[in-house]
Amino acid sequence: MTKVRALYAIYISVAISYLGVGLVAPLISLVLHERGASRFVVGLVGTTMFAAFTLASFPLGHTTDKVGAKPVLVCGLALYGISILLFAFIEQTWLFFVVRAVEGVAAAAISVATETMINHLSEHKERARRMGYYALSVAIGWALGPLSGTALFSIRQWIPFVGCFIFSGAAAIMVSMLVPRVLSNDHTLSGVAAGISKRLVVPVSGGLLYGYLMSSLVTLFPLYLSRKGIADIEMGAIITSVIVGAIAAQIPIAKLADRFGKHSTLLAGAILQAGLFVLMTAQSSTPFFIGIAVLIGASAGTLYPLALAIIGEIVASDRLGRATALFSLAFGFGSLSGPALSGLTMDRLGDRWLFYLPAILAATFSLLIPAMDFLMPRRASGTG
Repeated sequence: MTKVRALYAIYISVAISYLGVGLVAPLISLVLHERGASRFVVGLVGTTMFAAFTLASFPLGHTTDKVGAKPVLVCGLALYGISILLFAFIEQTWLFFVVRAVEGVAAAAISVATETMINHLSEHKERARRMGYYALSVAIGWALGPLSGTALFSIRQWIPFVGCFIFSGAAAIMVSMLVPRVLSNDHTLSGVAAGISKRLVVPVSGGLLYGYLMSSLVTLFPLYLSRKGIADIEMGAIITSVIVGAIAAQIPIAKLADRFGKHSTLLAGAILQAGLFVLMTAQSSTPFFIGIAVLIGASAGTLYPLALAIIGEIVASDRLGRATALFSLAFGFGSLSGPALSGLTMDRLGDRWLFYLPAILAATFSLLIPAMDFLMPRRASGTG
């Protein structure tokens, strides 16, 4: 079996898995609300999943380095499907907290193992492109899921949850049958932080920024648009345009990164993001929002795969699991802190700070990249 066949099996399994995720992601809060949970409890249940994801990432990365990515991925897919299936049948609110925590651990296993495996199987000059295909698979699965999920939910509430279980099981079977087991060459790992380089500051910071941007915008951008008087249908078009931008840009930008350097492409994207976020406050028309949202989706959406590709090039294969887990840890922390930090600044300083704060963070990240390059010069490679 060639590496290319294995990679495409991973991409297909990821798309199938995230199609299942997209089916149920918007529905869990609805089920909780129907069970009598308050908005505060609904929010806490959601936070539980992200907290479990964040806390589980590093131990799972250590496990991935010891036993290989394939068994961690298969177990993660199976556990995720089972946890989602339970949402169709549980009634007590406290069980939602438990199952959401299990879901978070399973999601961390899927994320860490998949990203580690792709880096293992990718050649130096194609790593950004391979990660771009991965990000594209995730985005397509996410994009197709919500519409189908809400339609199925209106027929029978349990159908999308069973559907997610089936998709996750199918993805686990596909990985088991078609993806080779990749083991590290070193099983004498001295500790969870062993071999983690300072060169990871840039890609890990990219994961932190991406988590912050996505969670804060998903949570608070609809509120901002509502306060600007944007109608619901137009609001949906604006939010969808962010996804469209992210999907459309993945492969072209990944190819540019493999050709001209991942750090350089990441730097250009960060500078563009800073400018776009400031520009977002200039007008309040729907066409303007749609145009800027497409560009924000394109530039911010490539943070994730490019940062992961850089990790694959600067970390030894026997440390990839933990390095990827550190990235997931940063992403999870950004996702947890984003809505609260943005909401606080909006309350204190005004709604425009939903965009000013990420502009400042993106500008800071754009300064960090050349600063780290100066402090820790890289050997000649495609990461330039």
